[in-house]
Amino acid sequence: MVNYPGTRLDVLITIADHRLENALINVYKNNNVPILLLTHGRGTAKSVIYEILGYDGLKKVVSVSVQTKIMTEYLLNQLNRHIDFSKPGTGIAFTVNISSISSVVSKICIQAEKNLKLGSDDVALTSKEPYHLIITIVNSGFFDQVMAAAKKAGANGGTVVHARGLGSKEAQKYLGITIQPEKDLVLILTPKDRKLPIMESIMHEVGLNTAGTGICFSLPVDSAIGVGTLIKPEDGSVY
Repeated sequence: MVNYPGTRLDVLITIADHRLENALINVYKNNNVPILLLTHGRGTAKSVIYEILGYDGLKKVVSVSVQTKIMTEYLLNQLNRHIDFSKPGTGIAFTVNISSISSVVSKICIQAEKNLKLGSDDVALTSKEPYHLIITIVNSGFFDQVMAAAKKAGANGGTVVHARGLGSKEAQKYLGITIQPEKDLVLILTPKDRKLPIMESIMHEVGLNTAGTGICFSLPVDSAIGVGTLIKPEDGSVY
């Protein structure tokens, strides 16, 4: 592992409506993002009105990229130009700082920044770490239980990505659980002051001692766009 002096690397995560997948891909391709993972997920329904209007807001496209801090700010600007994140139901994009990474990956990211002609345009970002990303890993099929528990503590939105777990003798020995291959990876972006209540509620309902055998952790979010549409002015809750 290595940390290059003066060079910060970020993970940029975007969760958007599935119909914006091509627009999302074009932004990353046109700017030669060095490392990108694209997958699909499912969100929570926000309103019965969406169903009446035929809005399929449950299908989500999730992207995860790694690049330098300077390139991250440029990409957020480009995403904001091509996708109207201020529109409810569109999506969110946020970053998590990387403390260390392999030298090969770091060199690739630094070279990608040099190859990209960056402009000087600014993009409106939230202040540092006003949000945290809560990641919950539970057995497949427990997404609704996770969200029900989270809602009790003030969270009204989340995205699930299906994943696969690998068995561990240590987990069976020390935690007394059997690793089920099919997993639900639940992502919830929340204001910092709601993080602990939400995590405690989730662990109480679907923790290791339950059928969901879930684990939960959080990451501080460095910057974000689109989160303005997630806040209810009257109470500050996420939806």
